[in-house]
Amino acid sequence: MAELGTPKQKISALIITYNEMGYVEKCIDSVSFADEILVVDSYSTDGTYEFLLDHPKVRVIQNPFENFTAQKSFTLKQATNDWVLFLDADEVVTEDLQQEIISTINNPKA
Repeated sequence: MAELGTPKQKISALIITYNEMGYVEKCIDSVSFADEILVVDSYSTDGTYEFLLDHPKVRVIQNPFENFTAQKSFTLKQATNDWVLFLDADEVVTEDLQQEIISTINNPKA
């Protein structure tokens, strides 16, 4: 728990996608605690991009995929917060992990 007077730290959840309709919704739901959810899509053809455009909690950007390093580097540069959680679209953050992340980033002694 953040001490009185200590502002809550903000976190960006970053996800890169390409044709992830079967997974991305659960992933996004699991990071709903994040202050920003940013998805960089590599021009999906299965409706992933359109789904993300309509999602109220998501900021989505399309960027051509060269390789994972370049895509993750591009995505990281778009984040607006100092704390960042990178996930693959098929990953889910459990409730216990959510609490651990929030507690860790808001602990001024960390």
